[in-house]
Parts: sequence; C-alpha cells; structure tokens
Amino acid sequence: MDQLDGPGGKRNSSALSPKHELKKRVPWTEEEHRLFLLGLKKYGKGDWRNISRNFVMTRTPTQVASHAQKYFIRQLSGGKDERRSSIHDRTTVNLTRSKL
Repeated sequence: MDQLDGPGGKRNSSALSPKHELKKRVPWTEEEHRLFLLGLKKYGKGDWRNISRNFVMTRTPTQVASHAQKYFIRQLSGGKDERRSSIHDRTTVNLTRSKL
C-alpha cells in the first residue's frame, strides 16, 4: 500500500503536501459582502472572476462563488426561518449612495 493511502485506500490528510493543505475558514466581513453586492450588481450572477478581480480582491473566484451560493439560498428562504441574522441578509437595497 502507498504511504499516502490509509485504510480503504483513502488518502491520509496528514500526508498532504503544503501546496494542498486546507486553509482555515475566514468569515466574510460586512465590507467584503458590500463589495460582493456591488460586483454582483455590475457583473451579474455567475461572473465570479470579475467580481473577485475588481470588487472583492481579498477573495478568490471560488470563494466568491461559494459566498454567492449561500447568499442566494438565504434570499430564497425569505427570512422565514428562525436563524440568527447574517451578512447574507444584506442586499443591494441596503446599500446607500454614500457608501458607494
């Protein structure tokens, strides 16, 4: 058995190279979410690369796409659930001209 394989042929996470290590999740700030909303307004749904490059420069396109997925799920629920408030509840309606 290869040294990277664990029981059942699965890869052993401790044997990952530094290039493939998982990074700790860092929550989105309100400012990043505001920039995401502005980018979404300009580029539309699906252009995560341009939103990442031109608005939320602290996040990768993959992170922007993941954030968008959670944001749209939250919007569809319409706040009907009893969860605590989230930055995903903030929409472009909440943005004022002074913050742009």
